[in-house]
Amino acid sequence: MKNSVVIIALFFAPAVLFAQQEVNFDDYFIDKTMRIDFFQTGDADEEIITIDQIYQQGAWAGNPKKLIDNLNQGLYYIKVYDIASNKLIYSRGFNCIFGEYKTTIPAKNGVKKTYHESALIPYPKMPILFVIEARDRKNILHPLFIERIDPSDVNIIKQNHNKDDKVYESLKNGDPHDKVDFVFVAEGYTAEQWDKFKKDVKRFTGVLFTIEPYKSNKEKFNVSGVFRPSAESGVDQPTRGIFKNTVVSASYNALNLPRYLLVDDNKALRDIASAVPYDAVIVMTNTDRYGGGGIYNNYCIFTSDDKRSEDIFMHEFGHAFANLADEYYGGAVAYDEFYPAGVEPLEANITALLDPNNVKWKHLLSPGIEIPTKWGKQEYETLQAERQKYRREMRAKIAELTRQGASENKIKEIQEKYEEKVAEVDEKIKQVHSKYSHLDGKIGVFEGAGYKSKGLYRSEVRVGMFSGKVLGYGKVSEEAILRIIDHLSN
Repeated sequence: MKNSVVIIALFFAPAVLFAQQEVNFDDYFIDKTMRIDFFQTGDADEEIITIDQIYQQGAWAGNPKKLIDNLNQGLYYIKVYDIASNKLIYSRGFNCIFGEYKTTIPAKNGVKKTYHESALIPYPKMPILFVIEARDRKNILHPLFIERIDPSDVNIIKQNHNKDDKVYESLKNGDPHDKVDFVFVAEGYTAEQWDKFKKDVKRFTGVLFTIEPYKSNKEKFNVSGVFRPSAESGVDQPTRGIFKNTVVSASYNALNLPRYLLVDDNKALRDIASAVPYDAVIVMTNTDRYGGGGIYNNYCIFTSDDKRSEDIFMHEFGHAFANLADEYYGGAVAYDEFYPAGVEPLEANITALLDPNNVKWKHLLSPGIEIPTKWGKQEYETLQAERQKYRREMRAKIAELTRQGASENKIKEIQEKYEEKVAEVDEKIKQVHSKYSHLDGKIGVFEGAGYKSKGLYRSEVRVGMFSGKVLGYGKVSEEAILRIIDHLSN
């Protein structure tokens, strides 16, 4: 207990103290992974964390030369202290579904929910203090959970991955310690669809490396796919009355948002992914419906066969890998004031512009650019509202027809009818963009981002985290992605 008191005193020390500490991997860790499964329970005002189980798994995927995460990203931070020396020996920022849930109306009304999460750390040689810190509404970190863990505890599960899971190597450039390691996990693929899974992994690996900064840094990555067959093809679609028996229980309607697709069985996801060393998990669902999700340093999920799947994949992966914020606004979201007024967001690609003379991406601003930058905002918002109306009507009608057992042809007919209306609006939006095409590629401060029409700003008119088309991430987001790549690779 005395050691715990000393370490708690360190939590409020300046961050530079941690940046100056060097950690020799071999002094504190062995080349294995400790997976700490835990539950988060609560509402907007209360949060409780409890340990579920702890595992010893295969080789550590991370960079042993960069164990301290000074990127200052994520609503939460894992911090690991060596008890004998009171030294911070590992840290990592992350987001989680509970962090999103507590900003919703049900959470603010006191409805408590529980979510399962996993923390992966290098396996310690000696007893550690495992700490989870959470940010308040001003983005200041505070200790939320502290647990002493002894790596020799007999209750730690020495788990080997399931030998029946198949591994497909899509890209191999070197040792996992030196590279950024991605793993695609199959969801809703049956045993007969192994070849389709391999084809899909290859396809989306290719998509990833057509976009900067991944394209110019391809040699820094390893990409694998892990396949465990599902009993049924597809995923759960609650609003349409469709439920499938699948390996990680992915489901639409997360946080009561029809298009939001997330995993309901985190433990199964982590078991499957453990077949290979990984820095980032990509859940690829075998379905053709629009949807997906991305949670920073947690996982990305998307659908394989929607006509916009490539765009969705890159967008959601921007969230999951680099903590990029949504730059769009005006669409339906589950959150209520996700970004508090008057607080600068952590994410690199949006700003509250609290100090116009010191814009977050000041070093990239186009010469002579107006701040804030006019871009046809009012025209766009009028058309976007019309587009969203058609989308809502289409989703409601298809859900109703599906529950009624309507034929696929009837559903397709309705979908095509509404898609035509949406396409007409999209054409009008293109015309607005054309009026302001002189701003394409310019770095400025464009109002409208992070689900807010006013008070939040993005750096470009329409790049990856704003537009529904793959136009690249833009220079500001590329810098953020590069910082993650550099942290994970040598």
